[in-house]
Amino acid sequence: MRVVSGTQLTLELQPGLLQRYTTLRQCLYHSAMNYTRGIKALAADLDLSESELTRRLNPSEGDPRSCDVNLMVQIVDATGDLTPLHWLMARFLRDSETRKQAAVDQLAILLPQIATLLADAGAPAKGARR
Repeated sequence: MRVVSGTQLTLELQPGLLQRYTTLRQCLYHSAMNYTRGIKALAADLDLSESELTRRLNPSEGDPRSCDVNLMVQIVDATGDLTPLHWLMARFLRDSETRKQAAVDQLAILLPQIATLLADAGAPAKGARR
């Protein structure tokens, strides 16, 4: 979810990670390609060529290159994007109570931020009439 403050409040709701990315590699590829400094800078940070990094993240059929766990950790560390970790949690935390608690924890973080953004956007307070 993305929230943009200003004169207009925009909420962008995204489908679940498992629906957007069918594999962890796809998720990691997306994180790398959306790195704010660019894929070339990321490759340099990882001491790889840009073409080597993109091949490891998006190999063609029969390509022996792989994206090992160490490379994944380096990419998450360099980009600061925790989406691949969230993908793993969504994939393997199947217990409904655990998922519910994770959702409640996320809401506890997001709701105060949303309330502040609504106030900044000039939304009327709860119970107020327009």
